[in-house]
Amino acid sequence: MIYEPFDESLKILTATKWEPWQKEAIRQVVPDAIFLEPDACRSLEELIFQADILFGSPKISPTLLAKSPTLKMIHLLSTGVDRYMVPEFKESPIILVNSRGVHGPLVADHAMALLLALSRSLHLAYEKQESKVWERLPIVDLEGRTAGLLGLGSIGKEVSVRCKSFGMHVVAVRRSGEKDPAVDKVFPPSQLHQVLEVSDFVICSLPLTRETYHMITITEFSVMKPSAFFINVGRGATVKEEDLIRALEQQMIKGAGLDVFEKEPLDPDSKLWDLPNVIITAHYGGTDEAGLKKSFAIFLDNLDRLKKGEPLRNVVDKELGY
Repeated sequence: MIYEPFDESLKILTATKWEPWQKEAIRQVVPDAIFLEPDACRSLEELIFQADILFGSPKISPTLLAKSPTLKMIHLLSTGVDRYMVPEFKESPIILVNSRGVHGPLVADHAMALLLALSRSLHLAYEKQESKVWERLPIVDLEGRTAGLLGLGSIGKEVSVRCKSFGMHVVAVRRSGEKDPAVDKVFPPSQLHQVLEVSDFVICSLPLTRETYHMITITEFSVMKPSAFFINVGRGATVKEEDLIRALEQQMIKGAGLDVFEKEPLDPDSKLWDLPNVIITAHYGGTDEAGLKKSFAIFLDNLDRLKKGEPLRNVVDKELGY
């Protein structure tokens, strides 16, 4: 997608505070940039009505952002954009850019950490350690096992590389159904159950869209192996959480490793906290200082492209929702 170049100086707003190194880097691309940041005198909600560009992940309503007469582009530090998919923002002319590709290796590492912890009963071993109980726990040999990937974007492909290094067979569900050398076999969403039936570990990295909302329900858990583990590092609402709890309680699946949830933070009253076959992490699988700098590098590149009227990177398709 190509946009008209901008001749005037750009007012660039951050959702937090500008670091000196960020300002210096931006000036290399946009020498006459005007830097805006919220402070005691000016709130972020006020500044969005003055800024041309917004960098960061603002905790304000996308509906309010859509009302800005000046905003041309928003660069998010995250990959997920589901909260922005409201009619007002989708219909606005604001360009939405995400950090797709930045978090792939980080989140894939986190998915594998959950997979390995579950396969080696490390969550149960920690409980035994706390109680000073010496007990040999069951393990799952990964070699020859099947990993079923729900989603084959940057995270899914990185997960596949890691699974194959453990000698695992890898199959995947992909919206297009198009073959990919990263995995052994690709299935379209209409054949989701075929993937679930054969998988020993199901790793979900799907974005949240109209098509993926509650894609995994009790019906899907019922076709999985009773010995299978479910891992979610994508978006919480791709899974119907009450059905996941039911599947775990009734031992329809062996366990789950979860970094994302339907509602975050996870409610203290959620049954998930107390289930012995669940490992919970607080949606930090992609959090890393290096990731921030990689995202900022995309932002700098797009500033240069925006000034020149060249195609931008990582532009979100508001209709597809990613």
